[in-house]
Formats: sequence, structure tokens, C-alpha cells
Amino acid sequence: MQKILSLFIPVLIAIFLLFSDYKFSYLDSLKKSIATLISPIYLAINLPSQLYIWINEQGTTKQILLNQNKQLSAELVRLKVDLQNHNALLLENQKLSQLLNSRYKLDQETFILARVSSISQSRLKKQIAINKGSSDGIKIGQVVLGADGILGQVSQVTPLYSSVLLTTDPTQHIPVKNERNGIRGISKGVASHQGKLMVRFIQHGLDIKVGDVFLSSAISSKFPAGYPVGRVTHVEKKVNDPFLTIELTPSQSIKQLEFVLINNTLKKS
Repeated sequence: MQKILSLFIPVLIAIFLLFSDYKFSYLDSLKKSIATLISPIYLAINLPSQLYIWINEQGTTKQILLNQNKQLSAELVRLKVDLQNHNALLLENQKLSQLLNSRYKLDQETFILARVSSISQSRLKKQIAINKGSSDGIKIGQVVLGADGILGQVSQVTPLYSSVLLTTDPTQHIPVKNERNGIRGISKGVASHQGKLMVRFIQHGLDIKVGDVFLSSAISSKFPAGYPVGRVTHVEKKVNDPFLTIELTPSQSIKQLEFVLINNTLKKS
């Protein structure tokens, strides 16, 4: 009997305390005091798990930031490439517009647009290569034009590319005439690194001035008439020479040249 009472008395006391706390809240202050006392123990027990969660969150956050940084860097590079492509397209469009709206008038003829692949200039050989060949309808002898005038003449053709002999090549001869007064001569490239032209067979006393522009002449030539060839930079009368020494700067510079037009018609000799 004593054992039974020793078991039930604590249970009854616990039930009484629970009922009293629920009904009258007598033990609130005691519970607060006990919670305050054991809070350090609770924090100490939970510290390892909280520390693990914090470290895990920091690692995850760092990885997320690294991934975001990589994504933003890749996007920045892509945008820069897009901007460069956009600027390059604008620049090409401007150059093409300049070429097609040349200062000289293009007749109603067929032209092929080509890009300059390489430029080769030595003292005795001056030519460029273009990215169009016989598969594109290019033929030897066709005239090549730039935005400012005649560039040269197709001298060699393969299926994929062609070579263009420049007007400044020493072997290139073009019948020309003075735009101002119609005086005729023959232009010829000069064997030098200066990229100059000479006009031959114009006699002393004829009206040639610095600044005059010489155009291509169709007389006895495969070159079509009326395209700028060069501008006079020097005129001299030499003793014992019946002809004037006339020096030209080519109308079409090859500096920063990217696009050319090929006259898709061949004039018969």
C-alpha cells in the first residue's frame, strides 16, 4: 500500500500543479525564472547545429555569388561582342554607301562588289587581292573601282580570288584626259615606294596646272571613260625634253581600303 501511495502522490501533485497553472497561472514567474536559468545551456547545446547552418549558408551564398558573377561576366563579354559587331556593320555600311555613292557617276552597267583580301606593294610591283574570282564572273582585264576613282585592272583570276594591278604599277598604262580642258596623255605608274603616277606625251606650252584632275579616256583603251585617275601635284619643263613632266597622286588611295567595285563588262580593244 505504501508503494502504491509513493507512486500516485507525485502524479497527483503534478496533475494539481498543471491544473493550477492552466487555471490560475500561478507558476508563470517560476517558469520564466527557470527558462532564464537554463537558456545558456540551451544555447550551448544548439550552438554546433546553428554554427553548421551558418557555415552552410555562407558557402551557399558565396557559390551563388560566384555563379552570378560568372553569368554577368559572360553576358558582359557577349554584349561587348554584339556592340563590336554592330559598330563594324555600321562602319561597313558607311563604306559601302560611300562606294556606291561615288563622286563620279556610275553608268547603267553591272558591277560586282568585292572585299580587299591583301595589299602587296614593292618598288616594281603594286597589286591587291580581292575575294572574288572566276566563279563570281571575274575576268582578266576588268576595271576595278574605288569610291574615289579607278583603282586598277584585274590581272590574274582563280576560282576563289583575283589579283588587281594598281594604276601606280610601273607596267600599268592608262589613256587619260584633263577634266578641265580635255588635254590628253598616257598615265604610267612610277617605280618607287611613293605610289605616284606620271602623265606622258603632253607637250610644252599646253595648259596643265597643279590641282588638275585627269580622267580615264576611252580612246584605244579597255578602260571606260570618265573615271578619276589622279590629281596633278607637280608640273615641270625639263631641258631637252619636248614633253612636260607631270606627276599625279592617285585619286583612289589604298589606305584603309576594304571594298571595291568590278566593272562586269569588258570593252573590246
